[in-house]
Amino acid sequence: MHAGMGAEAQDKAEGSMANKADIEGEWVEIREESAGDRVVFYRLGSSIPPARGRRHLELQEAGRAGGTAPGPADKYESTGSGGWSLKGDTLDIQLPGWEGEYEIEHADESKLILKRR
Repeated sequence: MHAGMGAEAQDKAEGSMANKADIEGEWVEIREESAGDRVVFYRLGSSIPPARGRRHLELQEAGRAGGTAPGPADKYESTGSGGWSLKGDTLDIQLPGWEGEYEIEHADESKLILKRR
């Protein structure tokens, strides 16, 4: 830690456009706003239009990740666990169904937009 550097500045270290506080949390994929390699998420609890089959991505503290998706009876089931890391404007996700590097196009308290690299 550099002297005089606050927590927010630390979270934005290495040139990150987003800080960890904006990335961490449970996100809901909004397929109708996503296109091609671009994936749009809203934070769980946000005003999200109703739709069946929405996948959830959870980016937890300490780099842990988890996912859920509706199972055969429309009950949400775990799709696995893994990890994530943030370096610059790159979010690296190691989680079944989400593996890969993503460019962070937008991140705030309610919306996250990623583009697969």
